[in-house]
Amino acid sequence: MGLWDLLEEEPKKEDKKDEPKKADKKAAEKKESKKKENKKNADKKDTTSLKTYKYPFGMYTEGHQVDISNYGFEEDKEYDADQITKIMLQHKHYEFSGQMEYNMIEEDNILVANARQHKKG
Repeated sequence: MGLWDLLEEEPKKEDKKDEPKKADKKAAEKKESKKKENKKNADKKDTTSLKTYKYPFGMYTEGHQVDISNYGFEEDKEYDADQITKIMLQHKHYEFSGQMEYNMIEEDNILVANARQHKKG
């Protein structure tokens, strides 16, 4: 092996060293983008649970209105979505076992409960 052979070999080794660095940078960028997406999704989830509904209100689910007058809701108290779901489950309304969305129909003072759909893509 001569001097020229050694000089030609060194750049090849350096090229191989640069490849892992590039791969590490790409992996770091992917992790950062996933973290940003997770933060956006977490923010969306938090906003739905922050909305509150003041009792008395009616409850409409699965095509009929449910009498919730004896479920322990207190007059003029505000309830968030998680609290409402928990109370409904305690009273054996198993349709509330998944992620729920609530929409208030102001003119009728009715809270409409729907199971949240999973979006793909």
